[in-house]
Order: sequence, then C-alpha cells, then structure tokens
Amino acid sequence: MDLLRLPVSLSRRIFKRLGYTLSKDAKTIIIQNYFNTSHKKTALLSYIRFVFEKGYVHDERHTNRYTTFIIAEALNRLGYNVDIINYSDHFSGDINKYDLVFGLGNSLEYALQFRESKKTKVIAFGTGCNPFFSNVITINRIVDFYKRSNKLLLSSSRYIKEDQPLQHEIADWIILHGGTFARTTYRPDNISSIHAPVFIKKAVMRTDEEWKTAKQNYIWFGSDGAIHKGLDLVIEAFAKTPDRHLYICGNLDSEKEFMDYYNPVISSHPNITYQGFVNLDSDLFREIIRKCAFVIFPSASEGNSAGVITCMANGGMIPVVTKNADVDLNGFGVLINDFTVDAVSDSIKRSQALSLEELKMHSEKIIAETHHLNSFDFFKTDFKQKLEEALKAISCFKGNSLL
Repeated sequence: MDLLRLPVSLSRRIFKRLGYTLSKDAKTIIIQNYFNTSHKKTALLSYIRFVFEKGYVHDERHTNRYTTFIIAEALNRLGYNVDIINYSDHFSGDINKYDLVFGLGNSLEYALQFRESKKTKVIAFGTGCNPFFSNVITINRIVDFYKRSNKLLLSSSRYIKEDQPLQHEIADWIILHGGTFARTTYRPDNISSIHAPVFIKKAVMRTDEEWKTAKQNYIWFGSDGAIHKGLDLVIEAFAKTPDRHLYICGNLDSEKEFMDYYNPVISSHPNITYQGFVNLDSDLFREIIRKCAFVIFPSASEGNSAGVITCMANGGMIPVVTKNADVDLNGFGVLINDFTVDAVSDSIKRSQALSLEELKMHSEKIIAETHHLNSFDFFKTDFKQKLEEALKAISCFKGNSLL
C-alpha cells in the first residue's frame, strides 16, 4: 500500500493526530565521566541515562537497560572516559571535545550538524529497521486496520515522530541491533549487525505428552503497538481457529481503543486468553511457555525481535513470524507471508503440519543457537569487537567529505 495514495481526508487525519513537533527537555543532564577514569579520549554515550542514576542496570523489564550499561563498559574498556546523556535530550555546547559520539537520538543529530574536527567520530546504534521504512509500514498497517474496521487507532502504531535522518544516513558507521531483514532497510556500506541479547533462564524441557498438548498452543509476546506487531491479525485468525489456543502476553493498558475493540472477540472465544504483562521470573511465565510450542508474531518492523527470541530461548518455541520481525529462521520456524488474516491463518496450518519429532528437533536447535548468540555474555564480547572494527575502519577513511 502506497501511503502517498491515501485519501486526502484520511492523510490529514493521520498527520494531524501524529504531529511532528520536536520537544525539548526543560533541563539537559549529562553524567560526566561515569567511571571516573583518566583516559586520553572521551566518548559521549547517548542512550538511557536513568540506568546510571537509579541503579536499573539489571532491571529485566526491558533488555535495553542492561544493554546500555554494557555499551558504557565497552567504551570504558576501549580507553574512553564516558559521559552519558539521555537519547531524547538536546545537547548544547562543544561537541568537538568528544573523540566519539555513540548511540542514538538528538545528540547524534547535533554532532553530525556541528562537529568541526575530524577527530569527532559518530557511530549510530540502530535498534531496529530504518525509521523511514518503519514509519511508512506502521502507517500502512494502521490504514489496513482502518479499512477493515473504520477505526483509526494510531496509538497502536509505532510511529517515530523524530526519525532523525542524519544518523541513519551519514554517520561514520552504524552498529545495528538486528538481523538480515533489518539490515536491508539501511544503506549497504559502513554497517555491522549484532544479535539482540535477551534474558535467558533455564530453558523449559517438555515430555512427549507435553509436546502433544503444546502443539495446539501459541503465544503472542509483545509490548505496545499492537497493530504494528500484528496482534489484530492474530486475534482474528484464532477467532476462526477454535481448536487452537492463543495466549496474549503483554501490557496493552495504554491501548484502550484497541482493547475496547477486541475485548468482545476475546471474551466470546474461549481459545483466546489475554494475560497482560507477564514477568519473566514468574511461575506464570514458565507455565505459559511450557504450554506453548509456538510464538506467533506478524510484526511490521523489528530489530531482531526480543520478544520472539525471549520465547525461543526460554521455551524452545518455534517462531511463526513475518520476515519483518527480523528473526533469522535458519531452517526452523514458519514464515508468515503477508500482513493479512488469511496469511496468519495459513501459517498456523503450516505450523500444525510439523510432526512432533520435527518440533522437538527444531526446539533443540533453537535453544542451542539462542543460548549462544542471544546471551548477554555473547553480546558483551561481540559488541566490543564490532565497535573496535568500526573504529579501525573509520580511522582508515581518507577523509570525511562532509567536514
């Protein structure tokens, strides 16, 4: 669907409600030299500042909090004094005092506009598909839902108001938190990919009898942006598949319009269960992942979907996903071929065609691969290596024509 071909009245409603106004914080706070080091070089990390202020380093409500701390540690180990700013804050001052600006957000846009010295390198941290791509496809999904329901639920999109184009197009390098598909949405050069780290507990192991039951059950495991993440398609597909059970795990309290629309469907179909937020450390989480053989996620745009990989790593679940969910299937899993209810229904049928032996074999491969590639230990090593490689490559550039 071409966004530019939408009816004028609908386009106006969308952009009026989305807006495009940059907001500035009342006060910008920069944590100076967090590790209290005396290195010769200094880096500005633009990501999640409150991790360092409130001790949320090991907070497992979202992987990006621990990821932020690991990145800061890597910068320190590579010989940088590390200053930290929140990604949404607006930097003001002398950006040229930094040897490296790393991360995402407003500070990178500022650095790319106002750096004067070739010593100030800028490396962007991509956490998903290119925002240009993601914004168009998330609106396409909203419009698709509007055409089916006559309801415009923008709160269930993942529209990025500040798409911050410079860091995605002219940063010296991009380290992309994503897989094969996400990488195709960026420029082809000066980019490296890194696997999404997830919190991994002891993986659930099922008996043959448990596998027979689990084959009937699926989990949708996500957060806000229900239409963007395909939950509308999943609910409607399972409403037509009463002999298969769907567990919806994710806090959708902020999407009242979406829940108001689908609550009657959920309540009238006993094969669909809305669990809300489920803590990874809870008995409920282990109970649900033991019940389910599949994680289903027809998302429009992700960067190595952490929700899907969390279910794969902790439950050995078989992914049933769109290519846009950015989970490299590597010979296991089921691909959802389109963003339609029929395509989701077809993927459910194809997943049911897998034998119990195939499910167990795929599950073992999934656990082995995710426990290696998606652990935080692997991320620590891989990130430091990718950052070193990027810095080395940048240092070999003959010059930056933009400076």
